[in-house]
Amino acid sequence: MKTHNKALHLTAIPLRSIAAGELHRYASKNMKQEILIAIVAASSALCGVIISQTISLLQSFLNKKHEKQKLLRQKYEEMMFHFSSSLQWIQQVNMCRAQQEIFALAQCPETRKALSLCLLYFPDLSGPANDYLLAQLSYYEFIIKNFNENIPVTAGGQAFNKPEYKTPTDNLFAKKNHFENLIISTAKKYTKA
Repeated sequence: MKTHNKALHLTAIPLRSIAAGELHRYASKNMKQEILIAIVAASSALCGVIISQTISLLQSFLNKKHEKQKLLRQKYEEMMFHFSSSLQWIQQVNMCRAQQEIFALAQCPETRKALSLCLLYFPDLSGPANDYLLAQLSYYEFIIKNFNENIPVTAGGQAFNKPEYKTPTDNLFAKKNHFENLIISTAKKYTKA
C-alpha cells in the first residue's frame, strides 16, 4: 500500500484536489507578513550596501584627484624653481674669463631640468621650454665664437662689442619672456591643491 504525506493526510486534503493557483489561500496571513518583512529587510540591507559602496568609490575618486593635483602643484613649483635658477646661467657665461670656464657652462642643467619636468607633467609648456633651451644654446654658441682668451675682458664684454650681439641676446630674452609668461598664466591651472 502507498503511504501518503503525513501533513496532507492529517489535514485531510488530498494533494490532487488542490489546484496550483489555489495554494495561496492556504498560506496564513502571518506567513505573508513575514515574507513582506523579509523582503523589506533584504532590500534595505542591499540599498545600504549599494549606498556605502557608492560613497566609498566617490571618496576614492576624489582622493585620487586631490593627490594628482598635489603632485602637479609640487612638480610645477619645482619646475618654476629650476627656471628661476636658470636665469643665473646667462650671467655666469658672461662673467667667464677662460675657455675652461666657458666650456664648463656648455649647457644650463637647471633649464634642462625645467624642460624635463615640462615634458613629463606639463606638455603645454614643453615647446616654450625647449625654445628657451635652444635660445640659450644659440647664445652660448655666439659667446664661444667671439671669445678670445688673450683679451683681458669677460666673455660677455667681448661679445657685447660685436654688432651681431643683439640678435642672439634678443632671441634669448624673447624666448625666456615667452616661457616665463606662460608659466605665470598657467600657474592657476596646476597650483590649485
